[in-house]
Amino acid sequence: MSSLLQFNGKVESGKVGLQFTLVRKIPWIVGDLHLTKPEDVDTHICTVCGGSHARIHEAFRKPAGMFGCWVVFRYNGEEHVPDLSIPISVEKLPRDARRLNDTESSQYWHTEA
Repeated sequence: MSSLLQFNGKVESGKVGLQFTLVRKIPWIVGDLHLTKPEDVDTHICTVCGGSHARIHEAFRKPAGMFGCWVVFRYNGEEHVPDLSIPISVEKLPRDARRLNDTESSQYWHTEA
């Protein structure tokens, strides 16, 4: 369960508050490679530093199992093994995701783990 050891969010009633950022993939061409890179869709002005940060959304999920030492979660109809030390970038937010306000989102970006 090493991914939960790196987690900086909330755990309530056996559910883990997964943190998401909304992104869209834009084409990125490097030589002959046709790749995509994520671009933040929902940003806000930080109340701590005054810079621009991605908005954090939170959805609570029960662990669905283990994959080695990593915890498996289900969201958006699929099983995922996310890196819980950073917000999860998705193109579509889970339907029960709660949008954090500017203060909560800013505090997350400036929390030292």
